[in-house]
Amino acid sequence: MKRALQIISIQHELAMSIGNGLDLDEMLHSFIRVSIARLDLSSAHLFLYRDDSGEPVHIVGQANSDKLVHYLSIPLRFLGKPWAENKVLADIVKRHFESNEFSSVVHIDGKFYQSFSIPGHGVIVFESITEIELTIQKSLQPILKKFSLSCYACLAHQSLAKEMAARRLAENTIAHQAAHDELTQLYNRRTLTENLKKSIAYCLENNKFGALIFIDLNQFKSINDVMGHDVGDKILKEVADRLISITRGKDTVARFGGDEFIILLPDLGEYEQVAEQIVNRTAIRILDIIEGPFSIGDLVYNLSCSMGYEIFPVANSSSCDVIKHADLAMYEAKMLRQRVAIRYAESMSEKLNMRSVYVAELKNALKNNEFVLYYQPQYDFEHQIIGAEALLRWNNPKRLQESPDVYIPIAEDSELILAIGDWVLHESCRQLKILQEAGLPDSFKKLSINVSAKQLGQENFFENICRAIKTSGVNAGQMTIEITENILISRIQDAMNLITQLNDIGVDCAIDDFGTGYSSLTYLRRLPSNLIKIDRNFVRDIHKDEENRSIAKMIIALGENLDMDILAEGVESQEELQCLKDLGCTQYQGFYFSHPLPFDQFVALAKSRYLEAS
Repeated sequence: MKRALQIISIQHELAMSIGNGLDLDEMLHSFIRVSIARLDLSSAHLFLYRDDSGEPVHIVGQANSDKLVHYLSIPLRFLGKPWAENKVLADIVKRHFESNEFSSVVHIDGKFYQSFSIPGHGVIVFESITEIELTIQKSLQPILKKFSLSCYACLAHQSLAKEMAARRLAENTIAHQAAHDELTQLYNRRTLTENLKKSIAYCLENNKFGALIFIDLNQFKSINDVMGHDVGDKILKEVADRLISITRGKDTVARFGGDEFIILLPDLGEYEQVAEQIVNRTAIRILDIIEGPFSIGDLVYNLSCSMGYEIFPVANSSSCDVIKHADLAMYEAKMLRQRVAIRYAESMSEKLNMRSVYVAELKNALKNNEFVLYYQPQYDFEHQIIGAEALLRWNNPKRLQESPDVYIPIAEDSELILAIGDWVLHESCRQLKILQEAGLPDSFKKLSINVSAKQLGQENFFENICRAIKTSGVNAGQMTIEITENILISRIQDAMNLITQLNDIGVDCAIDDFGTGYSSLTYLRRLPSNLIKIDRNFVRDIHKDEENRSIAKMIIALGENLDMDILAEGVESQEELQCLKDLGCTQYQGFYFSHPLPFDQFVALAKSRYLEAS
């Protein structure tokens, strides 16, 4: 009776050690420790079935012995070595598995190793000095069955927990991807708009102000074009990190698209003037970090940016309006080449509306043949006509003769400049052919045609030039394509490719408005160009303005060193001309010699000079 109670007590303690917990390792350790204590064991060892990843698994039916792997031993070591490396123990387990019995016993070196099957999970081995009594061995069968079920429950729970964790991770990943820009990991446009809506609502409710700063990197496209998108992407990531570093935790930093970034400052206090001061301080910090050098590989790149901002809330303005206003202010800063952030003003929207009207009218101008070409003669040191520049004029019935300074930038902002530029190209070639047939003086060398940035970026632009030359039958040797220095810098690779191709067919290239863009001397040396045009701003009052005179002198010296001709634009007085002559400039263009002339008048001028030369 006493022995029966003892066996029942052992069963009870072993069953209690299994418990109802769902932590597999905790349950296994508890069961083995109680087994060692209650069965008077020297050690206990657990071998479980594992999958290919090494995780414990439940196996239904016949198992493969290769799946049976040492999982746990208490104590961990024997004679200083881990039990997991004990070959005798591994051999005992293998023989037990092959016997396909519930229990087996082996006597080795004075120790008994008694193995028991854990249905669907593996084998447990008890080491003791004396063999476990048969009655106790039999009493272990229901205990190990419960142990097996508990293992199954733990593994099922563990599997479910992993699946839920993986699902949460996937959901969090999807949510992150939906809210963030893939490249920079900044917030994306959708998240920015949502946060802006919340910020506007908060400011309205609490009588506070917030701000949105729109940032655009200047001339970033040239880096992508010349150095490749890998370098461009690294710079964008670095810009993102720098913007994060200067903002508060509650601010939103977003990549709006391409090389455009937005910073949302959601709470700037109760006073608009204070909010504006904070924005301006933030803009200065933005400028400082953007203008700092970017080291990518062995090269260093320097950037600048244009910034516009809007303070909110504004009456009847939505989140889209705030973004649009900041964008317009940024565009204004870019056009004015401002190194400070500009705040939105209603006049900017008026300009936008004006642009829309202009675009519609420019489209009609193309249809109605309202464009004409005027020609401004160019002269040499002896006042001989050496060429002319073709200039676009718009005879608009509504606007009379509108200044090109007004409508050309608008056309360049739209795709219309491509159609207008194509018309200029073909029309100037057609009229140059007429001039060549009418007879040009020997001194007349080139007719210059201006090229826009978007034309330069066209893949088929060179083919367009070739087609215009072929269609008109003009002598290509008397053509010059003018590219402004700013376009040259922003699209250097496109410019170099085009100039090389043009040289191959006899067409020259001139760099217009030189001195305004700070071209690299390295680029100039690589360009097969033969003419630099000094910008009119450096020619104005050159006889009185020491700074202009110094710049012009430097450009003339540069042209001599590079074996390039120099032509001064905007010469309007005898004093300016004489000063240019004294500095060594030998080619000129400006009102002092002639205003731009309609084609018929220019033909008459060219004929008269031709007859004089004859």
